[in-house]
Amino acid sequence: MNSASQHTQAPLRVAILGNGTKPEVKAEAGRLASTISSYPSLVIATIDLSGESDLSELSADLALVLGGDGTVLHTARRMKERPTPVLGVNLGRLGFLTELDPIAVLNRLPDLAARRFVVDNLMTLECTLTPVHGPSQRFRGLNDVVLRAAPPFHLIEIGVTIDGENVITYRSDGLIVATPVGSTAHSLSAGGPILPPDAQMFVLTPICAHALTQRPLVDASHKTFELYPCSPQGSAYLVIDGQVQIPIQKGDRITVRKGETPFPMVRLPDHSFYGTLRDKLGWGTMPAGDTKSQG
Repeated sequence: MNSASQHTQAPLRVAILGNGTKPEVKAEAGRLASTISSYPSLVIATIDLSGESDLSELSADLALVLGGDGTVLHTARRMKERPTPVLGVNLGRLGFLTELDPIAVLNRLPDLAARRFVVDNLMTLECTLTPVHGPSQRFRGLNDVVLRAAPPFHLIEIGVTIDGENVITYRSDGLIVATPVGSTAHSLSAGGPILPPDAQMFVLTPICAHALTQRPLVDASHKTFELYPCSPQGSAYLVIDGQVQIPIQKGDRITVRKGETPFPMVRLPDHSFYGTLRDKLGWGTMPAGDTKSQG
């Protein structure tokens, strides 16, 4: 975590990114650009609403990403190994990576102009697919890698090795390998634990495991995890960050390790990870109608 400099003469260069095929994204990009331009300490570096361009050479100090969490995940892949610090602007329903709505962002522009923010370097993952036939493929992810059953959706057996040691074979609908950021996404829905974003850990969470003894596993990020389907029949899919989907067959190997380059996310003053859990996911709140015990 690095503190942003609060004393600088150069204006903060802001990029505005998003999927311009969505009318609400184009409208909000225009409104934000107009207001940002009125601040002498802020300058619009670029507006890129193409959704597919290479962002690894982005010339900006900070990028406002308009959309939902999926847009941030897609942007992270487009930035490759040279990411720009991102502040997510939520235009969807539930945004964990996109915490602020457009009005909140406008209200926090003075903080950006005065550089009152910090940058959290979030752990990423690197996934390498080594198929039985064909060349290997490498993918960068922020949330998770999922190996899951494909149609006709029979239970599949997934072998797991950690640092070369055969550890377990899951019999389930699939297996999730998530980063701390991804622990509040698909893994959480499958019953996995919540990890703080600054943790350096992976969590392995089975999807609907057939045995009650097959529970989630949390392990250190410096280790190498290898997954492989070992069911005699049935097919599977490899899914990275819920967006990249690749069919997998028996004999293919999936290797997951910590990414070399973290992903920088901007955190404004008064931000709290636990507050986000309460506000976005209802974590730790009393069920409706429940009352505290007396005495």
